[in-house]
Amino acid sequence: MPKTVTIKDIAKEAGVSVALVSFVMNNRLEANGKPKYRVGESTRQHILEVARRMNYRPVAKVLRRELRQRVVGVILPDASAPYYGQFAARLEKLTLPEGCTLLFGYSQEDPVRFERLSDLFLSRKVDALVVVPIPEEKESLEDIRRSGLPCVVPVREEDPLSAAAECASRLLRLLQEQDNIIVINNLSR
Repeated sequence: MPKTVTIKDIAKEAGVSVALVSFVMNNRLEANGKPKYRVGESTRQHILEVARRMNYRPVAKVLRRELRQRVVGVILPDASAPYYGQFAARLEKLTLPEGCTLLFGYSQEDPVRFERLSDLFLSRKVDALVVVPIPEEKESLEDIRRSGLPCVVPVREEDPLSAAAECASRLLRLLQEQDNIIVINNLSR
């Protein structure tokens, strides 16, 4: 049976004190998503990287934001359209290694369906949204903005793979920075 990695092991490997490792692992977040107590970002990242590398498994619910999967709701117009199929596959391929699980919903360009999907994702407390809005449904997009949930509206490019790469980059940056909302551009046909 493999040895259980402790915070003492992490401290020794990282070259820091046990207290500092404990502090980083148990640091609570304020309501705005920022750490309650400050630790230098490079030190924090170094400790978390050592913990990951050593396959540290916390006993309690620690490292919540660093180790858990990020769930992202994605609302696209049409599952059968080749453009959106390629876009969705590439977006998932780029975000999965970064700890994101994507949940897809398709509005079929129906305002009622779009509203139901946005309400569902908001009520399920996803970590972020990627939304291709439809012109008739401005109210649901406003609800998303008011919720403060991170949201990316992809740029329509000729190549869906390029559009997905740009969207993934913005989404991952947004999740990392935990900003409120970024609207890149409206995707129009």
